[in-house]
Amino acid sequence: MSHPSRKSSFYLTKLFGSSVNIKILEILLRNALEEQIEGKTLWRNFSNIASQAKVAKSSGKRILDQLLQNDFVEEKIIETHAQSPPRMVRLNSEHPAVVELIFFFKKVRGFL
Repeated sequence: MSHPSRKSSFYLTKLFGSSVNIKILEILLRNALEEQIEGKTLWRNFSNIASQAKVAKSSGKRILDQLLQNDFVEEKIIETHAQSPPRMVRLNSEHPAVVELIFFFKKVRGFL
């Protein structure tokens, strides 16, 4: 029987510990699964991801920049005159490591 609060928990933190990297990665993985179910590309506002992961935006930005640098994440550039435009991101589903992470994440969710 499934525990009601289980759906909102972070599966990967149960395995790897609670870190900024793991929380952000799990939110991006959940988004990737949602994309597969809905069959369309879903861009997420990175500020919302940081907030959902309950991490400081500065820490989140550092992780996002690392993920972008390694091509694990794609960023959609928003054309605006705003001083700080929203950063819209998603996992790069073409990256071989991301494909494997999504597969691993699907399996882990079934066991925890």
